[in-house]
Amino acid sequence: MNSKYKYDPEDFEGMLNISDDIRLFYALLEEYRADNTKVKRFALEKHSQDFFFTIKHREVEGNLPHAMAEELREYMRDLLYD
Repeated sequence: MNSKYKYDPEDFEGMLNISDDIRLFYALLEEYRADNTKVKRFALEKHSQDFFFTIKHREVEGNLPHAMAEELREYMRDLLYD
């Protein structure tokens, strides 16, 4: 993982899909930043929507505290629209 990001995917291991979604989000973000195309932007935005719902599902299940879920969503939005 690139240490410039706040959340380490490994900290969320065992929490269904969260760590994988974080890894993929960071990878898509890096790809988009390296090659700013509409296709890469679409892929990043599509995944961010999926990731939003993954976070929401873990929150509703009680596996992710509300405060952490909100932090993750806000951080993801900040990176996406930076």
